[in-house]
Amino acid sequence: MTDTQDATKTPDKEVLDDEALEKLAVEELIREAVQGAARAEIVGPSGWVKAPQQKTNKRFLVNTLRNAIDLNENTKMEECNFKSIISSIIDVNEVDWTPNKKIPVVLKEIEKVKAELKTFLNNNDFDIAAVLKEGNELFTESQILVEQMEICKHEIEDVTMAEILKSIESHDLIAKELESVNFAYKIVSDIINCGKYVKEFEDRKEDQSFSRAVDTVYDLLMYVEKPSDGFDQLEIYSNAKITGQLILEGLVRELTVEWDRMVDYNSIIDKNNSTVITITVALNDNLSSIDILNALDKCKKLDERVTDFAQFLMNEVFIPFMREFCLTYSESDDVSIVKVSIEHKPNYKPTFDEVITNFRLFFHYLSEKLNVEFKRSTTIISLIGQQLCEQFSEMIVKEVFINTVPNNITDLQTYNMTTSVIQEFQQFLKCLHFFPEKCPSLLSYMNDIDFLFANKSSQYFLETARGIMLKDLSVSMSIGVEKIPDDGVKIKKTNNDDLMEALCTFDKSIPHSLFYFPRCMISKTTQELLDLVYGLMEQAVQCTDIVCRKHYNTARFIFELYDAVVPYHHENFLMTIPQYVALFHNNCMYLAHNLQTLGDKWINLMEGRQVDYAISFVDLVQKMRDLGYKYLAMQMQQQRKQILDNIRTSDINCMVGKDALSENAEAAIRQCLRQLQLLKNVWIGVFPANVFTRLMATLVNMFMDELIHRVCTVEDIPVEMATQLTDMYNLVVQKIPHLFHTPSDVEAHVKPWSKFKEVIFVLGASLRDLESHWNDGKGPLAILFSTEELRSLIKALFQNTQYRANFLLKIK
Repeated sequence: MTDTQDATKTPDKEVLDDEALEKLAVEELIREAVQGAARAEIVGPSGWVKAPQQKTNKRFLVNTLRNAIDLNENTKMEECNFKSIISSIIDVNEVDWTPNKKIPVVLKEIEKVKAELKTFLNNNDFDIAAVLKEGNELFTESQILVEQMEICKHEIEDVTMAEILKSIESHDLIAKELESVNFAYKIVSDIINCGKYVKEFEDRKEDQSFSRAVDTVYDLLMYVEKPSDGFDQLEIYSNAKITGQLILEGLVRELTVEWDRMVDYNSIIDKNNSTVITITVALNDNLSSIDILNALDKCKKLDERVTDFAQFLMNEVFIPFMREFCLTYSESDDVSIVKVSIEHKPNYKPTFDEVITNFRLFFHYLSEKLNVEFKRSTTIISLIGQQLCEQFSEMIVKEVFINTVPNNITDLQTYNMTTSVIQEFQQFLKCLHFFPEKCPSLLSYMNDIDFLFANKSSQYFLETARGIMLKDLSVSMSIGVEKIPDDGVKIKKTNNDDLMEALCTFDKSIPHSLFYFPRCMISKTTQELLDLVYGLMEQAVQCTDIVCRKHYNTARFIFELYDAVVPYHHENFLMTIPQYVALFHNNCMYLAHNLQTLGDKWINLMEGRQVDYAISFVDLVQKMRDLGYKYLAMQMQQQRKQILDNIRTSDINCMVGKDALSENAEAAIRQCLRQLQLLKNVWIGVFPANVFTRLMATLVNMFMDELIHRVCTVEDIPVEMATQLTDMYNLVVQKIPHLFHTPSDVEAHVKPWSKFKEVIFVLGASLRDLESHWNDGKGPLAILFSTEELRSLIKALFQNTQYRANFLLKIK
């Protein structure tokens, strides 16, 4: 037996002393723990032998030993609390203790712990010697393994590492060669692919497949957009890229030529100055046409071609359909050729039916050719419709359909017949796919039908009124009553005394003539204008409040328009023809007369409807009267000027130093009388009787005042001249009464009439006759003449004698 075996042999427990027993127990416990740990490493949980470790882990053995002790269910070590033992031996509050006193106690506790340890070891099932033996064997095996690993390490460092370094060098070289080969492969592959795309394009061209040719060209262009490294540095890359672009451009040109062949359109002006539009469409549903359309679509050029065609149709065909006289036809049975003849007529506006008929016929000719479906749910006419739908709808509503809105209430009530035709036309365009499903409605304007009707009706009435105002004013008619009744309006009796009193006061304060217009002549256009306004008023009260208010404003505007249009348009006649002035004056007075009660008539027709605005035309009454006064006053000034010019250009204007008057004096008098006679001829029966009398009296008064003034201001009147003046003035006295309705009107309205006859008397009388007419300041001379006028007249007619001097002294 070896020393190791002797050392590990377990002695008899009974012959050992306590100290040796403790040491032996601890060694056996450690050895068994180590062997158990080794077994745990070598034999796994499944019973298979595990590979030995290179080196025993001391910490692992200690932990294993601790776990072995802790896992022993008989151990009581955990019950040994050293802190509690020490605290029981030494009291911290005890101040007089010494180590010598406490040593026996500590020894006693140690003995007690030894006894417990001995009991523990006696009761322990572990074979500590076996554990130590197994641990030594494990240590020996571990040493052998360590040595083997060191040998293996040296072999790896000396042999394997050298081979690995050689392999790494070979790998780098191979990798570089592979990279070079891949680089060359990619370049060659790009070159081959470019050539393949070009060859494929040529094959597609030979097969007349434009669509597939476009795909090939785009594949080539996309391929060269992302070249491999190095390929973009080669000249062949630039050539391939340029070649692709050139091929695409050439292909686009060919497709454009094909499109122009299939869709051709032009516009020419013939010898009759008419525009002829010719449209030729050779599209059909064969593979060739569809292929060309698809190719254009893939080239992004179809929209451009369709846009050009759509704009041509809109500008050269659709808009003329709405504005000009157009004729749509086909010269042959082949409906692919359509012609539109546009005749430019001045002031021509096609009717609603003509426009729709032209559109229906045009689309009927071309719809079949333009409805070729070249891709899913897509046709040429649908593409045209997508571009023109909104513009077409807006234009045809504005140019055509809004004009169908009637201008009177009767036609408005049957307008649904027109709207149904428009609805059918829109459905027709949808069936042709010119209108998409979601497109603006052609009847959208009906949402504002009240406004449209009001505007249309107002425009109609204004245009009609303007046309009436431009008519000849000389076409006249008689209007008014011969005599205004003296009795007032009969007032119905009522039980309300206050109302009766108010009505009576109103009847007394308002003149009876307010509601009557005197007999006179007015232009027929004036009555026609009033009838138009009454028609406007009757239509307004049947419509909505929006239309009614618009018509009320229109009625007011008609009278304001009269103020602006009639004087301007008839200005030359109003300035030169007295009859025009008379009629225009009466027209204004008649309109003003009707404006006084027009607002009340309007309200009465509304049958109690409540309105939030005032209906009245009273504010226009004075404005209309002033318009008539203005031009009548201008005519009177002109007539007065002519009379005065006639007198002032004759010898009557300058009688100083002359023995007799020349013939121009009598000619001037006769010219003035002739002028007044002409005014009477054109004014009598035209003006109301009282107005005519006042106007003629005004001119006669001015004429006689001028003749009296010329005689009374001259310094010397020879006998022969006095005789001439007497003859001429007597002529005036003879003619003037015939200028009025009755001779008595002269004495009533011509104030200088008596004075003028007295001047004639003075011119042929003696001083004694004058003295008798003076009658000491009580005769006609004293009443009709002023002192200065009479004295000047006597001095001019009679020589300076004592009798004349005495008579002049009497005149004071």
